[in-house]
Amino acid sequence: MESALTGNTEHQEEGDPEEISPDVYAEFLQRHEIVLRDEATMLGFKAAIEANAELFRGATVLEVNCGSGILAMWAAEKGGAARVIAVEPSDVCRVARQLVRRNRLEHVVEVLQGHVEQLELPPVDIIMSKWMGACLMYSSALEDVLHARDKCLKPGGCIFPAQANLYMAAADQSRHPEDKFASQLQYWTRYSGLNLARAFDIAQQTPLLSIMDVNQMLTQRQLLQRFDMHTLGRHQLSFTVPFKLRSLRQSLAKYFEQGIRVSTSPSAPSTQWKQTLFPIDAHLPLCVGDVVAGQFRVQRHPRHLDFDIAWSCHNKQTSVEWHTQIYRMQGEATVF
Repeated sequence: MESALTGNTEHQEEGDPEEISPDVYAEFLQRHEIVLRDEATMLGFKAAIEANAELFRGATVLEVNCGSGILAMWAAEKGGAARVIAVEPSDVCRVARQLVRRNRLEHVVEVLQGHVEQLELPPVDIIMSKWMGACLMYSSALEDVLHARDKCLKPGGCIFPAQANLYMAAADQSRHPEDKFASQLQYWTRYSGLNLARAFDIAQQTPLLSIMDVNQMLTQRQLLQRFDMHTLGRHQLSFTVPFKLRSLRQSLAKYFEQGIRVSTSPSAPSTQWKQTLFPIDAHLPLCVGDVVAGQFRVQRHPRHLDFDIAWSCHNKQTSVEWHTQIYRMQGEATVF
C-alpha cells in the first residue's frame, strides 16, 4: 500500500492538500485493515459490481459508512457510475479522500463526513454498504442503510447486498487444539487456589466468534431469519423464531452456531465475521436423528444485542424439558 498509509504526515504528496494525523491512520488500520484483508467479502462485492455493470453505468451511487472508500472506487472504476457519494462518520473519511485522489477518481467519487441522517443527499440509484456484522446484526450499519433507503433511494433502485440469511445449527468442540473453553470451568474454579467461577458464568453468557469447520456441525442448518433490505423494517431487527435441529451424527453438542449468507457458513471461505457460537450450559449428547427444539429470541439495542435461547431435547441419554439460556453481545466481540 502507498506511503499515504504509513502515518508519515511530514511528506504529503504534491497536490494533496489534506494533512492527516498519525492517530487517524492508526484508527484506519485498527478498524479497516481487517475489512480489506477479508478477501472473500471484498472480492465478492467487486464481482457483484462487475456482474451488474449495466446497473452501475451512468448511475448515482451512495456508499454508506464507506471506511476506506474501496466500494465507492470500484463503483466508479469497475461499474462506470457517473457519480459516487461515499459517506463516513469518522475521521477515517480523510484517508478515504486521500485514496480517492491517489487513484485519480475524485472527478467521480465524493467523500462526505457525517451520518446519513444528518446530510443533505440527492436521490440515488444504488446504495452500497458493508452493513453486516457478527451474527449478522452486531456492530453493523443496518439502521444507517435503512435510513438511506427511506431518505434517498429512487423507486426501483438497488441495494448491495440486498439480502442476507441467518442460520442456526448445533456444533461440537472448536477445531482449535487449544480450545479455551474445553476445560474452562476447571480453569476458573482452580485459578491459583482461588475460585473465580463467576467469571465462568459470565463467559457462558457471552457469544464467541470462531472459525468452525463444516465437520463440526452436528445438525442440519435451519433458516432463522431472512433480511430483505428493500422491505426490512426497523421493528424487524428484534425477533423471536422457533427452531428444530435434527442431529446428523453422534457427538456432544457444545454450542449453538450461527452463520449468515453473504456468507459465513462453515462450508464457505472464512470472513471477518467468522461464525457466532453460543455456549451450551452442559454438553448435550446427541445421536443420529435426535431433535433439539426450541425458540431463538434476539433484542437489538443501540450498543448491544440480547439473546434468549430456550431449548428442549429428549433421547436415551438425557432429557431436558425446557432450558433457557441468556447471552449478551457487547463491546468488542470475543474471538478465539
